[in-house]
Amino acid sequence: MRNEYKYCVVVITLLFVMTACSINPAESTPSIGQNYYIDSGSGDDNNLGTSKTTPWKTLDKVSGMTFQPGDTILFKRGSSYEGSVTIQGDGTASHPITIAAYGSGNAPSFSNPRNSINNGNAMRIRGDYHIVENLYFHHCAPAVGGAVSFEQIWAVGALHVGLGNDHVIIRNNEFANNPKAIQSYSQYSLITKNYIHDINDSQAAGWLSEPYWGPIGIQLGIGNQEISFNTIENMFASGGEWGGDGGAIEIDDGRNHKDNIHIHHNTTYHNMGFLEISYWHDIAMMSSSNISIDHNVSRDYQDFVFWWAPTTNSVIQNNTIIRTDNQYTGPFDGVFFIDAPPAEIAISKNIVVTDNDLTEAIFIEGFDGGVKDVVHTFNCYWNVIDENVNLGLPFGVGEIVADPLFVDFEGGDYHLQPDSPASGWGAFND
Repeated sequence: MRNEYKYCVVVITLLFVMTACSINPAESTPSIGQNYYIDSGSGDDNNLGTSKTTPWKTLDKVSGMTFQPGDTILFKRGSSYEGSVTIQGDGTASHPITIAAYGSGNAPSFSNPRNSINNGNAMRIRGDYHIVENLYFHHCAPAVGGAVSFEQIWAVGALHVGLGNDHVIIRNNEFANNPKAIQSYSQYSLITKNYIHDINDSQAAGWLSEPYWGPIGIQLGIGNQEISFNTIENMFASGGEWGGDGGAIEIDDGRNHKDNIHIHHNTTYHNMGFLEISYWHDIAMMSSSNISIDHNVSRDYQDFVFWWAPTTNSVIQNNTIIRTDNQYTGPFDGVFFIDAPPAEIAISKNIVVTDNDLTEAIFIEGFDGGVKDVVHTFNCYWNVIDENVNLGLPFGVGEIVADPLFVDFEGGDYHLQPDSPASGWGAFND
C-alpha cells in the first residue's frame, strides 16, 4: 500500500511538470498594445481600424481616441492628410505609444495651412512616452502677423508637444516648408535624426510672424531635452524688424526652466543663426544652466549663438563653425554673442572659420557684458582671406590662428587632414 501511494505521487508530480512545461509563455501572457491603421485613400472610419484591410480614414477618428500603453498608430505610406490630429493617451517607458508608417512608398504626409485650426499644428502630442517617426510634415501655417503675443508664437509648430507631455521621442521625420517644424515642451525628450528644411514660401513670405519672428527649425519651451543628429537648412527670412531673422534652434518661454539641454552632432546650413536663448524679450526672464553644445557643424548666417540669458555650468566645445556665407545679415554679425552675466561658459576645441565680410568680432559683447565671463581655450580661428582674425577678446590658453586643413573646404567636407594643427578639435574628433 505504501509503495502504491509513492507511485501515485510520482506519477501526479510528473504529469504536473510535463503540463507546466508544455505551456507556451507567449500564449499565456497577453500582448500589450494594439495596432491601428489609417489610410486616407481607401479607409473608412466605420472600420475597426485594427488591420491593414480595415483601416480608418480620417484624422478626426484618430483624434477621438485615447490610446493605451503599447498602442501603435500606423499611417499608410503614400497617404496624405490636411488638418490637425491630436494623439492622446499615455504610454509607459517599456510600452510607449508609437506613431509611424506602414506599407511601401513615400512617407505619409501631414499639412495644416490654417492657423485657425489648432494654431497650424499638423500633429499634437498630448501624453507621456510617445514615439513619432518616419512621417513627413509640410506647409503648415504661421502665426498671425504683427505684434502677436508670445503664446501665439509658441503654439505654432508642424509637430507640437504640449507642456506636461514628457518622454517623447521625435526621430527620422522630414519637415519641409514650415514656419516652425517642432515645438517641444516635453521634458526628458529626444529630437533626433530629423531633416528640417526650407520656409513656407506659400504663406507670409516664410515668416513665422512678420516682422518680428523669422522661421525656426526646433523651438524648446522647457529644459531637460536633447537635440541630436538633425539636419536643418534654410530657415531664414530677409527683411522685417531686424533686417533678417530665423534660426535652426531656439530656447524660449521664460515661464519654464532652461536647464539640462544637450545639443550635439547636428548639421545646420544657411539658417539665421544656430542657437538663440531668450531672456529680455520673453514673458519672464529665466536664466539657463547645464547647456552643452558640442560636435555640431554650422554654416549659417549671423551668429553661431545668441546667448541672451545668464547661464552657469555650460559648454560650447568641439564644434565646426563656418562664418563665410553672408548673403543675409541681421543686426549682429559675429560668432559668439554673449549677453547677460553670469556667462559661465567653457568654450574649447572649436574650429571657427571667417572671412573679411564678418562685420563684428568673433566674440561680441552683448548689452550687459557677459562675454567677459566666458573661458575660451584651445580653439582654432582662421580667416580664409588674409588670416586677420578679430577675436574681440584677448586670446586664451592654447588658442591658435591657423588653417585647420579640412579635407575639402569648398566641397563641404570638414573632416581634418592628418597633419591638421587642430587635430582632435572640431565636430569630427569622435
